[in-house]
Amino acid sequence: MNDSEKNTGQKRITEENIVPTTPLKLKLKLLDKIAHTGTDIVSFKFARSSGGDGQQQKQQQQQNHYLNYKAGQYAIVDLETKEDPEGPVRSFTMASSPTEKDFILVSTRIRDTAFKKKLSSLEIGTSVKVTAPFGEFVLHEDYSKPGVFLSGGIGVTPFRSLVIYATEKQLPVKIIVFDSNRNEDNILYKKEFDECARINTNLKLIYAIADEKEGPAPSSSSHDYWRGERGFINQAMLTKYLNTNELDNSIFYICGPPSMLKAMQKLLQDDLHIPKERIKIEEFTGY
Repeated sequence: MNDSEKNTGQKRITEENIVPTTPLKLKLKLLDKIAHTGTDIVSFKFARSSGGDGQQQKQQQQQNHYLNYKAGQYAIVDLETKEDPEGPVRSFTMASSPTEKDFILVSTRIRDTAFKKKLSSLEIGTSVKVTAPFGEFVLHEDYSKPGVFLSGGIGVTPFRSLVIYATEKQLPVKIIVFDSNRNEDNILYKKEFDECARINTNLKLIYAIADEKEGPAPSSSSHDYWRGERGFINQAMLTKYLNTNELDNSIFYICGPPSMLKAMQKLLQDDLHIPKERIKIEEFTGY
């Protein structure tokens, strides 16, 4: 996940100083749970400090007892599930943007494991142990280079963080998102992405679904007709939406399950001859 690109182009807008999270592990309170209809995905909102919300959280932020992170990073959640053969901890990307001051958001597929069962059954107000952030899957510094985001399924989580951050900070960087899912129900953050695209002229969205089921004809008055791309992300899809300059200069970000990462790396390096120095990857294995 190296990013060897240096800031040789447009001047980067100064971010707020990132204050290290203190202590290295916080106890964060669950604020809300959102089940996504038609999927096995649940999103969890946690407070960003052990102080809760409101004035207490502001005081905690000033004292550094606050989860500071960069867009695209992840943290480790400890539920103390000793009965889980894979252990009591899992890594989760913060799908929230650092600009969302009062909460962090994580989204995950709920599986038949002791950890996921305990996570899904947490009651509002329960506190869990969350580490300080990790990871280098963050936005490149040279904003003259576009960012091309390739996501598969739940691998879209870091891209929500990056897209909302770039939009709210009004960063002068072009971002092109290819969001691939099994069906329309699984397009996890379509509402948020579409709202960002409405106000961010540097953002372009391409949705693709693998479900080949045909809907009504485009002329139909039905709202069920899928007007996006069909099939998995491939060379034809990328060259349809990326011009020569974007192919030659973009930083490509890939996030999804191992099979998707392998296919996208092969596509970029072997078929489109993108050098590995312009490719950043984040593997999601906890499906």
